[in-house]
Amino acid sequence: MNDSASVIIKPSLEEAFTTGWEHCRVILFTAPCGCGKTTTATALLSGHAVCTLNAAEATFAPEDIHPGCDTVLVDDLQYLLESDRRESLCNLIRMRTDLHFVLLGRGHIPGWLMPFQFAGILLTIETGCLLFDRATAQRSLESRGITVTPGEMSAITKDLKGYPIAIDILCRKLKDGATYSEAILNSVKRDLFLYYDEVVYRRFDTPLQRLLVSLAPFESFHLELAKMVSGDPHAGELLGVMQRDTTMLLFDGLDTYHFWPIFRGFLLWELQQKLTDAEQRSIYSRAALYFELRDELDKALEFYSLSGDQSKVSALLVKNAEQHPGIGYYHEMQNYYFTLPRDKILKSPSLMCGMSMLNAMCLDYESSEQWYIELQSYATQLKKRDSEYKSVQGKLAYLDIALPQRGSKGLIEVIGSVFRVMTDKQLKLPSFSVTSTLPSIMNGGKDFCEWSKKDELLYATLRKPLETVLGRDGVGLADCGVCESKFEKGEDVSKRMLTLMSRLGEIQAKGTPDIEFAVVGLLARVQVSQGKAAAALESIESLREKFAETGQTRFLANIDAMLCRIHLFLGDTEAVEAWLRENAPKKDVRLWAMWRYQYLTQAMVLLFEGAYDEALLLLARLKPYCEHYGRVMDGIHIRLLSALCAQRRGSVEWKDVLCAALDTCLEFRFICPVAQYGVAILPILSECGWEKDADFLEELISAARAQAVQYPRFLKPQAQSIEPLSAAEMHVLKLLCENLSNQEIGEILGIKLPTVKTHVSRILQKLGVSRRSEAKAAAEKLQLL
Repeated sequence: MNDSASVIIKPSLEEAFTTGWEHCRVILFTAPCGCGKTTTATALLSGHAVCTLNAAEATFAPEDIHPGCDTVLVDDLQYLLESDRRESLCNLIRMRTDLHFVLLGRGHIPGWLMPFQFAGILLTIETGCLLFDRATAQRSLESRGITVTPGEMSAITKDLKGYPIAIDILCRKLKDGATYSEAILNSVKRDLFLYYDEVVYRRFDTPLQRLLVSLAPFESFHLELAKMVSGDPHAGELLGVMQRDTTMLLFDGLDTYHFWPIFRGFLLWELQQKLTDAEQRSIYSRAALYFELRDELDKALEFYSLSGDQSKVSALLVKNAEQHPGIGYYHEMQNYYFTLPRDKILKSPSLMCGMSMLNAMCLDYESSEQWYIELQSYATQLKKRDSEYKSVQGKLAYLDIALPQRGSKGLIEVIGSVFRVMTDKQLKLPSFSVTSTLPSIMNGGKDFCEWSKKDELLYATLRKPLETVLGRDGVGLADCGVCESKFEKGEDVSKRMLTLMSRLGEIQAKGTPDIEFAVVGLLARVQVSQGKAAAALESIESLREKFAETGQTRFLANIDAMLCRIHLFLGDTEAVEAWLRENAPKKDVRLWAMWRYQYLTQAMVLLFEGAYDEALLLLARLKPYCEHYGRVMDGIHIRLLSALCAQRRGSVEWKDVLCAALDTCLEFRFICPVAQYGVAILPILSECGWEKDADFLEELISAARAQAVQYPRFLKPQAQSIEPLSAAEMHVLKLLCENLSNQEIGEILGIKLPTVKTHVSRILQKLGVSRRSEAKAAAEKLQLL
């Protein structure tokens, strides 16, 4: 790489090194090759009397340092394997308190150095600190006489991730005036991969080489997968060597690995170079079998497709279509389903049933009903003696009950009819997803608000048929449903909750996790309504921990959304922002019905953060779904949140929207959906002009006031305690947050460099931060971007 006279060092790295030098005697650089450890350390130590040792050399002897030095630099630390040589270095560090030690290694901090870290005398500088930021990468280019446009610099930053050796290779490619392009990028990657092949890969033993290449297709993997795809029973030992000698293999957790992304790119390239098509297909096939055995059908489908085994692909699509949306991989597999030839689907009752449900989940009502009609047509061609007859009739009955667009009206008759047929053993239903992994019975897979009007009668007459029709999915369902109905009406459900919780053990043993989540979710909502949000948080966190340990990962997204709602009540802004940033659904062209709880949680957070337009846009996309699918409860929340957003942004239509929500609540006598918004909804309840039932309105206001007392800051607008930014400062802020330099900002806005510097200084002052790198986080927190 560059000679030391022209070394470019990232300012934050130089600052970290200087601070470490003042407070620690040992500084460990740990990063993959090509990050410039040796070059950077040598430049940082210029002016010091340095004794340089190399742990890879047989003559390595720490005790032989020459007199007069103030620093010992040890390179290739990963090759220091012998215990006596390690102890020799450790003794030197302990005894020579007058010296600084700078250690350079490719692996993670070894255990034998950790005592120094625990003692507070060792600082670790890792990969992220060595990678260039945009400004440092640009300085590196300019130091080599290379000028690029702001657009090219953005592309370089995105493509090369600030990897020092990649920037160095790029400089060589652009030195003759070439323009950065896809061809240049590919040329840089090729040179980088050839470097890896020579300097890293070939130094590994053959078994480790084979293992690494076989694991290249996986973004993350477990040890069991490594053994299965490689066929090597010693895979664990080999991965241990890899972790000892490099930082290119990382941990996602206690038992999950992933490669450093740039190194994984090299391994994928090596896979294409070194393995035949047949060998690659063999890896994909073994991986597919591994995932199929673990019932991870979406991943199994991906790798069977890569292996070219179309018969297995078809079999998996049928197998998944026979599962309900709560456990099937409909969202992950939707692209495969939507590209299936129509004539292939028409030959399979399972696929027709699955396509009807999939389209319903994608909010495509018409296509869902069309596939139902096709399945009906298939059924009319069968006679009772045909082997498929009971199965197809069961699928039709399942869709009659489960399709969300059918609502709950007429469902009583359907369940009664199915119950009679099932008792005569004329058909067998597939398993159901009563809750669609949501923490609710009334507003789960279907909206049962209509049943709430006569919940006691239906509980007495339908409990046995429901439990018979639904089997395990029906254990505890009726008790939970009637308790939830009473809760939504604002009734005291304390005794019912005690009865319900006494059945939790039975639900866990004989029922399903779906009902368990509904029960614990209802418990948490009751606890929140009683002012016990901290207890509710503990209830849901305990359930999350249990589900994570038992592999019930399909519930975790909605559990996290529920935790976010509880954090809103508790006023834990950091946890709320973390959920929005890390776990909230990403923007997608197609809404997914089973994520609606997360969508509504997202709207609540956006309301809390003052992003009213964004919240209204999300809510507007959900409205047609509620209308077509008869989602009463979701519709109430959409209108309430829309009214709050509209009122806060000064739109006059908020009154009509709120009155429509109150009309629905009056029809069903629902109190809780409005009252839970407490202090946020209280001021506008009496101002909306709703006059249909004064007593009911007073009941709503009283309940909302009780919640406001418990949570006086819930969803209240967050005041921006900063001086407003001018229009010019806003323009500069947006470009600043894109990591553009002052010069680039000036070129785009057509202003002089001193003016840009003045704007930047004022922006940082108004945001209350001291560094440019902190401006984006502060601006996002204040909803300025």
